[in-house]
Amino acid sequence: MNDIWKIRYKLHNIRVEKNLRSQKLYVDGVLQDEQIGFALSSRLFGKLKNEDGETEDIKVSIGIKCLEAQCLIFIGEKLIYSTKVQWEG
Repeated sequence: MNDIWKIRYKLHNIRVEKNLRSQKLYVDGVLQDEQIGFALSSRLFGKLKNEDGETEDIKVSIGIKCLEAQCLIFIGEKLIYSTKVQWEG
């Protein structure tokens, strides 16, 4: 199972990868967090700088539901991406 989610957030490119061996979070091509090993759910954390030069936190939640990988991406406390929304659309 290989899943890749690519998100453009303002001036930044966020990429999340999940496979059987690891889960990775990249921001603008730089690896920010990695979880090694198989997991039914995991969290990844990173940071980016906004237009004002302030640092914003990134949190990614990855889980398996009905053999489908789901991904939620938050910037600060705001949900900016959800695979669940895509499935319902």
